[in-house]
Amino acid sequence: MSSEAESVVLCEGYYDRSFWAGWLTHLGCTDPGLPESSGPRKPVPDPRGRPVAKGHFAFLSPQNSFVRVVPCNGRDRILPELRRRLQQRATESVARLVVCVDPDAVISNEALHSARGLTLDDLKHTLDQWQVASREEAGELAIDEGATSISLVRWEVEGSCSPGVPAQQTLERLVCAALVAANPERGEAVAQWLQGRPSPPDDANGKAHAWSFMAGWYAQLGCDRFYRHIWEDQALVNQLRILLERAGVWRIAESLLTARPSG
Repeated sequence: MSSEAESVVLCEGYYDRSFWAGWLTHLGCTDPGLPESSGPRKPVPDPRGRPVAKGHFAFLSPQNSFVRVVPCNGRDRILPELRRRLQQRATESVARLVVCVDPDAVISNEALHSARGLTLDDLKHTLDQWQVASREEAGELAIDEGATSISLVRWEVEGSCSPGVPAQQTLERLVCAALVAANPERGEAVAQWLQGRPSPPDDANGKAHAWSFMAGWYAQLGCDRFYRHIWEDQALVNQLRILLERAGVWRIAESLLTARPSG
């Protein structure tokens, strides 16, 4: 296993973790805890030899870089965890930190974009106790003279609303947009079902849309596996890549595959 500093993805919850697991696997990363044959999972040590636990996922990239995905159990806990990792980097060396959030802005056909939610400038302000440099061309921050990079992933999809795609900028909107782009007729079916619910409890938010797709076409997988499986369907992968490249975050996932950020 690599002795290099690890890279860490800090995300809101367990479904983000599953999405990242599918994405990193698609990019060629492997799960070092998988047994060689049938049997229980193997314990996974991090680069310091300590077990990966507490709901964290670990991956090794094709370049043998160690990547940890951490569900923070809520957006409000991400920045405190980011600061903790930076404060302890003398003993927990980290090459890259990725902060991953739902902007939660609600769009409509009249207002296609709203700059709500955490931005890179907000992130820089949060880290003002460190000497933070911006790498404008890379869309990231750096500390320790470039030894550690900090990137922001915002789950968002540009453009107007489509049938079957929720209006709130979240992971669910991204996933549903890819599902609809690959199978437009399913978007219409989901929209009609949601609109036809008697006394619906909400205004058809992101989770209502995502779970409608899951129940309609992927029910045998269950919720967690659903977010991994979409990375195993090439038609969906093609659409996800288009959306993630437009949002400027595909390159962030690819950067996790190397041991150190470029200076």
